[in-house]
Amino acid sequence: MSDPAIPSPSEEPGAHLNRKTIAVCWAVILAVDLACLWFFESRGLSNLYGDGIAHVEGARRLFDSLTPGYPEIGSVWLPLFHILAAPLALNKTLWQTGLAGSLISSAAFALTAWLLFKFSFEMSRRLAVAMVTLAVFLIAPNSLYVAATPLTEPLAVFWAVLVVYGLFRFQQSGRTGTCVWAAVAAFFGTLTRYDGWFLLPFAALFVFFCRRRDWKDRWGQTLLFCLIAGTGPLLWLLHNAYRFYNPLQFYNGPYSAKAIYAHQLATTGYRYPTDGSLWLSAHYYFEDVRLIFGPWTLMLALLGLVVWLIDRRMRRWRFACVLLWVPFLFYVQSMAHGSIPIYLPTLPPHTYYNLRYGLELGPALAVFPSFLVPGGKAGLKGAVIAAALCVILVFQAMAMTWPGVRNLAIVKESILNTPCKSPAEQELIRFFSGHYDGTRLLMGAGEWPCFNPKVGIPYRQVLTPYNRRYWRQIPLGASRWVGWVVRKRSDEVDDLMRAYPRAFADFDLVESESLPHGGWLGIYQRRTR
Repeated sequence: MSDPAIPSPSEEPGAHLNRKTIAVCWAVILAVDLACLWFFESRGLSNLYGDGIAHVEGARRLFDSLTPGYPEIGSVWLPLFHILAAPLALNKTLWQTGLAGSLISSAAFALTAWLLFKFSFEMSRRLAVAMVTLAVFLIAPNSLYVAATPLTEPLAVFWAVLVVYGLFRFQQSGRTGTCVWAAVAAFFGTLTRYDGWFLLPFAALFVFFCRRRDWKDRWGQTLLFCLIAGTGPLLWLLHNAYRFYNPLQFYNGPYSAKAIYAHQLATTGYRYPTDGSLWLSAHYYFEDVRLIFGPWTLMLALLGLVVWLIDRRMRRWRFACVLLWVPFLFYVQSMAHGSIPIYLPTLPPHTYYNLRYGLELGPALAVFPSFLVPGGKAGLKGAVIAAALCVILVFQAMAMTWPGVRNLAIVKESILNTPCKSPAEQELIRFFSGHYDGTRLLMGAGEWPCFNPKVGIPYRQVLTPYNRRYWRQIPLGASRWVGWVVRKRSDEVDDLMRAYPRAFADFDLVESESLPHGGWLGIYQRRTR
């Protein structure tokens, strides 16, 4: 049953992109994307984030580990990014530089740019409108930086945009096949970041209400979408139940955000500034978006949202793009009630932490300013407005980068918070760079993300709690399995050595270092017989 309220793309001439336009668009996207990847990687800036380094580690561990394959899939981080990056991470250079993950991010960024351009064009059928969307997305220095890092945000944004674009196409055609591929994109999104889980109910409601059709089709297509897209969260719950005996291990396990925050409250008493307040969380998130995208981009997007609300004729036709604002709701509720912090230099506690979460709103900020460009017969007027918007964005980007790229909000965050500069990590790298003899090490899980790539020690030469089958054997005698022990006060190795001192009777302390805040690092070597 057709929906007369929804126009067909074939109703107007020029509703399709020609090959020359497509080629030029892709040339611009790839030129910007690859140039930024080269720029940030060549300056040693692309692999500073602790999470990014750990993601590449997770990818390589799928093949390079004492327990390779499925046992290396953890409980908190969703697995798709690691699976995609794993073949690349087998290459030593791509692993040590982080390019194994950066290449995935760059590819996702380029595909997202193309999808947003195409989405904007199909909503407006005006090239000038689509060019504004592409310009907003590409002329965003912080986004370009994250596209050169091994972080999961670019891949998550790609799946979200693909879902929204697929639902827009479904609204036009009503074809079940289109609904299916949108659901498949949502499935992959739910295995990339938890943002994808939050999008599902909104997407399902859109499938249900977006077209006028009989109730059988309405319920059938919505149920089909939910069954396909919902398989991702179901698989993750089953994985956590089977692997860790707790289906909610990712939510309340020892490495979850909830557990980390509970430990912080117990040890320091410091509460996140947004804890319990939706209003303050919204204020922090909008300030985050302003810092990383610039005030003009945020203002233009909000004005575009007003235009969308006023334009009754096109509001329903463009309704799918409202789903691009869902990340705002996700992060606001996560900051208020989900133990997720964002620290900003302009708000208490006046520092940098998790600023990159604002990038999830990038597609909305790219699409909605394009609504300020008039369509219809206002060809010249529309082109002038589009050009003016692009000029504003260029000058904003120049102002943001003028003090140097190291002062960009997210770049500065990565430099300030990189774990590779910690005294303990530096001491460990220094010692083993001169003393490593090829025997296996016993270390805490996730304690030393920079150590292996910096020294070049394969993960199969490191035993951690992730290798549960071997870890359980340590109390019977550590010398059977490892030649070195790295102990940090209050880590898992420290707990093990305190609980089973006789298991480590064959080891001598060969190096120790006092660390800030009462910390201590000890390196033990197996005694030669």
